[in-house]
Amino acid sequence: MKKLRVTVEGKTYEVLVEALDAPAAPAPVSVAAPVTAPVAVSVPVSAPKAAAPAPVAAAGANDIGSPLAGKVVAVKVTVGQTVKAGEEIVTVEAMKMNTPVNAAKDGKIEAVYVKVGDAVVEGQPLVKVA
Repeated sequence: MKKLRVTVEGKTYEVLVEALDAPAAPAPVSVAAPVTAPVAVSVPVSAPKAAAPAPVAAAGANDIGSPLAGKVVAVKVTVGQTVKAGEEIVTVEAMKMNTPVNAAKDGKIEAVYVKVGDAVVEGQPLVKVA
């Protein structure tokens, strides 16, 4: 057993520590203050770091990117569908607000890169219009 002084958040505690893997040779220890109840010690633990987001492919010339980071709540087009400039094609939700994403030009949907429930980052390609 070892007598140690531990300071946690500015409070000092005298504790007895028993090394369980050490040879059993108990040494007498005088204790300055009797232990009347166990003392719970809370030690701050840093939260694990979040994994880095996956890299986003750069938007091509005909790709329509997300204007903000959020979650896709609606995909209103399918591959092969014809759209007009200004027509809503995808809805992205961020901070409980829905943001419509509109077609920038008239054209035909060549690819849809996302589905409802996908998390997207700003600039991430959502659809391709040719």
